[in-house]
Amino acid sequence: MKSYAENDKNQKNGKWSENANDAAKKAEEKLDDIKKEARDAAETNKDDKSEKSL
Repeated sequence: MKSYAENDKNQKNGKWSENANDAAKKAEEKLDDIKKEARDAAETNKDDKSEKSL
């Protein structure tokens, strides 16, 4: 009975770990998207400024 309880606990911990890893991966992808958008916006803003100075 004890080994079943430990096995069940380990499975729950494993599932929690998988969920945490999935969340971390999604957060990292979201951060990458935000960084890309920020770079694109900065380049666009830079281009706008250089056109105005001409």
